Amino acid sequence: MGDKPNILLVEDDFLIAYDMKLQLEEAAFVVVWTVSSAEDALALLEDTSVCAAVLDMDLGGVSSFPIAHRLNEMRIPFLFVSGNDGGELHGDLAGSPIMTKPVNYPRLISVLRGLLGAQGT
Repeated sequence: MGDKPNILLVEDDFLIAYDMKLQLEEAAFVVVWTVSSAEDALALLEDTSVCAAVLDMDLGGVSSFPIAHRLNEMRIPFLFVSGNDGGELHGDLAGSPIMTKPVNYPRLISVLRGLLGAQGT
């Protein structure tokens, strides 16, 4: 059996998180953790190995940018999912992939596979 990529999913809306997890698992990803806060995500990154992450940009009024900065430091690819555009991305986050809600799952899966392929395992 081939290894399936481990994905960290950070989404504060339970129904969106549940649906996204199902879609990712159907596409042969393993969602190792689904968390709804930046604190939980940052703690998990210290103890859990993940291949990539999907981040809701706005976690109940709190930005997921600290998670994205940490992922960049760890050289773990990620993409944002947001109801907003990427105009607020600056510095090392500028140019990060962004999917708008409602999520186009075939495109999300394609972008995620592209990020993992570019990582060069």
